[in-house]
Amino acid sequence: MEEKKLNLKQVIFSGVMMALMGSVIGLAAAEMSKNRYQCCNLTKIDKGYSSAKAPRTYATVGAILGFAIGSIQETVRSLTPEDE
Repeated sequence: MEEKKLNLKQVIFSGVMMALMGSVIGLAAAEMSKNRYQCCNLTKIDKGYSSAKAPRTYATVGAILGFAIGSIQETVRSLTPEDE
């Protein structure tokens, strides 16, 4: 049996690309989760939309999850045996 080697550059590249996609998805989730109209704000009256809820947190979580999923996926893909 031939043992397969893990290509570390390819695993890291896949993780970084998925981290970028995860951060974009996180920013989109933060944008969609904001309140449409502000309610019960008696000291300040703003019209329209409220600001996004912690977009940095959503983007960070999306990037971390994306990196983990991307690198795990590439590791599994590179270690699975190919049929001859």
